[in-house]
Amino acid sequence: MTESELIERLRRLFPKIGDDAAVVGDQVITTDMLIEDVDFTRAVPMESVARKSLTSNLSDLAAMGARPSFAVVALGAPKWLDIIAFMSAMAEAAQKYSIEIVGGDLSRAEKLVVSIAAIGIAKRPLRRSGAKAGDRVYVSRPLGASSAGLQLLQSGWPRDLPYTQREFAESVIRRHIDPEPEVTLGIPLASIDAVNACIDISDGLSTDLHHLCDASGVGAEIERERLPVFPDLTAIGPAMGIDVRRAVLHGGEEYALLFTSSMRESELSERVGRPVYAIGKIVVERGVRIDGEQLPAGGFDHFA
Repeated sequence: MTESELIERLRRLFPKIGDDAAVVGDQVITTDMLIEDVDFTRAVPMESVARKSLTSNLSDLAAMGARPSFAVVALGAPKWLDIIAFMSAMAEAAQKYSIEIVGGDLSRAEKLVVSIAAIGIAKRPLRRSGAKAGDRVYVSRPLGASSAGLQLLQSGWPRDLPYTQREFAESVIRRHIDPEPEVTLGIPLASIDAVNACIDISDGLSTDLHHLCDASGVGAEIERERLPVFPDLTAIGPAMGIDVRRAVLHGGEEYALLFTSSMRESELSERVGRPVYAIGKIVVERGVRIDGEQLPAGGFDHFA
């Protein structure tokens, strides 16, 4: 089974599964896990892995419009890992995003495993299932950098590049290994009644838009020319072997927010105090299309 099929089967056992996080009263609870040689390799600085493991949880809280509160950390640590340095980097990230680590567990492991459960507070949590026909579809920032960074890391990019290519490579790799969760956007979005649904882009725009539409029982039509693309990706990426279309449409670990609202782009941007990008609209007919053509879910799937 694919990941989506497996989760659908699990929903029959646990009917409340379905959002980026669970809602219990005004508490929003999420958990995520990073595993060596699945989600990262030892080529990535371990301090970045520590920060990213917390970021993935904070991104889920942001997608629900929750204010971060507490987290617990379970660490499967190989002998080579400097546990204090690793947890010090995580502590810095926790302080930056105002979330308190209050406990956890330590164990020896053959490979590094980081599992975090985080709790936030939301009076009006955003869900995947609230999108309505006529809503505009939004993303919170330009896309494609994380996937481009991963492609360069996997290909072993040369360090003797011209200045502009080297600067570009360093910026997209940094976006991949040290992403920023949209915590400061998710909270104000949840306070706006005209924002109806939200999910974070962790598996890729195409896949996560399918998740949102399926949960809401609607479809979406996307305009290619409206997609915000990471700076210089279109100009520099192809020469470095990057598939720009795939990076933007299917690249995972963006941790941008994908959401719907009845408000116009200019109105919503003014309301939240920063640019957000309308890329299409929600429609009654099921399925996701881009410029009239079907857009399959082509993002990352652990079980594919």
